[in-house]
Amino acid sequence: MSGDCKKSEEPACRLFVVVATVLVLRLALAAAVGGAQETGTGARAVTEPASAKTAPVRSTTQWLPRVRLDNDAYNFWIRPGKRSDEEYTNGVTLAIAALRAPFWGRRLGGGAPGCADGGAPRGPCLSTELSIAHEMYTPDLDHPPFSYPGWRDERPYAALLYVGAEGRRHSARALRTYTLNLGVTGPPALGRFTQSIAHTLAARYTTKAEGWETQVGFEPAVLVGMRQSVLAARWAPGGHGVFDVAPSVGASLGNVRTSADVGARVRVGANLSHPWDPRAWRGRPAWEFQVNAAGRREYVARDFSLDGASFRSGERHVERVASVKEYEVGTAIRLHRLSVGYRAITRSREYTTGPSRHVFSQMYTAMEFHP
Repeated sequence: MSGDCKKSEEPACRLFVVVATVLVLRLALAAAVGGAQETGTGARAVTEPASAKTAPVRSTTQWLPRVRLDNDAYNFWIRPGKRSDEEYTNGVTLAIAALRAPFWGRRLGGGAPGCADGGAPRGPCLSTELSIAHEMYTPDLDHPPFSYPGWRDERPYAALLYVGAEGRRHSARALRTYTLNLGVTGPPALGRFTQSIAHTLAARYTTKAEGWETQVGFEPAVLVGMRQSVLAARWAPGGHGVFDVAPSVGASLGNVRTSADVGARVRVGANLSHPWDPRAWRGRPAWEFQVNAAGRREYVARDFSLDGASFRSGERHVERVASVKEYEVGTAIRLHRLSVGYRAITRSREYTTGPSRHVFSQMYTAMEFHP
């Protein structure tokens, strides 16, 4: 596959990907073996109040639609005319989760019940999320293609349009996800069309995007992935969450991205819901507030937006940096069934001729629907 580890990076790159993948499999096996016995979150966990465990099934969330918007235009601490419009410049995800697993539960989920099937949060349960998403990447718009001799050192224009399916195995202690994304790159991904509309609507603050004819070309896009998160600690005096920390490890394989990563997320706030087990949400207070921070180290063996299409000769590309750091800070609130949040995300240099870091922001909202 084009975009494999570069020769100078090959030993460390392959070792990291193999180790991370083995960690995923080991964590998954541990969760599968111990899932039936999970009743809490370890020695530092706090048991939820009995009222939360015995609440009627009708209070269980069954549908969770959500919207996520990524854009460097959401860096609100910068004046509108000074915000960047490059690198990973826009992402939109529309998703809906159902607390059932009709298509994959028996094989990958170990036959566990759906999370909407009732019962106390003991052992694992399953949910499924379906999504449609669009991602767009651009060079520095002040240095468009053909405008100066070194223009090929800029990131290529690239777009990805895909549909995704994610199976989730929840428990009080762990969350495991299986991901399958199918889509297209190139002109069918509608990057040029989407950006032209956005820049027309915000012409006062944007630069005209020129050079989409040089974008990464068309090919089918396929990605499979797996991630394991563990609730290492949770403090919830009286059943009201105040603090938790959850490390995670993940790996993905595909012609759009092949990578492995390790990281952790910390949340601090008032009335924090369990980070992923919807059964533990019964009987919780009507509101919650949190601030959160996360960091991860990612080792990238392939990225279509930097390496170009896999099966097309002469594709425009730049020299990818194999090891990338990412960190974020954010906040979120929930009022009854509605949640909204904001994160500022920073990624370190992704290719040798790229900026030392790139900052973009993410706004997201979710709504819970009960039967």
